[in-house]
Amino acid sequence: MQLVAFVLYFCAFYLAIESTAIKYWTRLRIVHVLAPMQKHQAAVSSSSRTVRKLRSKKQPFSVALSIADFLDAIERSIHTGHSLRAAVNDALPLLPAHMQVHFQNLALHCRIGAPLEEVLIAPAAGDTPADVIFGIQAIVAASAGGVGMRYALERASWVLRERHSVSEERRLQSAQALFSARIMSWLPLAFGSMMVATNANVRNVLFTTPVGFLCCAVGAALNFVGRWWMKKLAHRKIDATASAFIDFIDLLVVLLKSGNTTHQSFQAISQWSQPLARTAATEVLASSETHTRFVDALPLLMSHFGTGATGVVNALAASERDGLPLAPLLERLSHEAHSERRRIAQEDAAKLPVRLSFPLVVCVLPSFVTLTIVPILVGALSSLTLS
Repeated sequence: MQLVAFVLYFCAFYLAIESTAIKYWTRLRIVHVLAPMQKHQAAVSSSSRTVRKLRSKKQPFSVALSIADFLDAIERSIHTGHSLRAAVNDALPLLPAHMQVHFQNLALHCRIGAPLEEVLIAPAAGDTPADVIFGIQAIVAASAGGVGMRYALERASWVLRERHSVSEERRLQSAQALFSARIMSWLPLAFGSMMVATNANVRNVLFTTPVGFLCCAVGAALNFVGRWWMKKLAHRKIDATASAFIDFIDLLVVLLKSGNTTHQSFQAISQWSQPLARTAATEVLASSETHTRFVDALPLLMSHFGTGATGVVNALAASERDGLPLAPLLERLSHEAHSERRRIAQEDAAKLPVRLSFPLVVCVLPSFVTLTIVPILVGALSSLTLS
């Protein structure tokens, strides 16, 4: 009887396994045949839906691109016959609401007919972005009138788009290093949480002993400092002197494009530019008025901006001394400035992984040891008993 029962159980088990295998094998064959067809139909039917999703996807806000579009709108309005002041007020609603605040003073001066230079002579607010200040400077430079008005706005819009392009390139080049560093900074918290959830000894050490409280405090503090340090390194600005020199070149090109002479452009820079560029332009003007000619005073720029200003000084001196055309000079100045900005951004992005290694070694690694290794060792030692 036991043998019969064993045979019956074996037959029932075999039939169950066979029916299940046949059923799932049939399903697998059907899926294998129909999956490519269904995948193709789904791709065809969802193509329009994907396009709509990509179109409706919000892009990160860029101040430089917003100001560039604002300047383009002003240029188009001037091209249709409007004055600069009317074009500024007409294009102002195109800016986002939080950006219009920075241009309210400029729009007021345009409506009442006051000199636009007063907008830049007054000190700007501390939270005003540099791209906004450059956009206002371009509009004030274009207010000199003449055929150079549109060229100045066009050049300023191009400069802002180049700034945005360089910034995005730096962000993309440093994205992998930042992602790896952030993952490493989350590892101590993740492993610490896993050990607390799975190991009773670690849980007892961390939440019931003074050593555990000290480990939690020190580990959390080190992790917080490491993440803050990495964030500061990731958003570190380039050298102040190099940045001021590039901004000086951008503003000088816009002023020259608007129809000003080199001397008038330096006077404008000495009144409402950045502190370092303002000091350099003021010193050049003061030296040219008291001791020497304007051309001979241009080498003073190298004392403020370094040897990188040699090419600019030579180009400006050749234009002033020999009467060379300004168009090739402007293209050369613009190309040199933005090539230097791009080179500095690429160099800074290449150095970022090396800089991020310091907070990882000094803060994140000790945090990992404090939150995971030390509690395990303390829990293992506390469980030992003398025989």
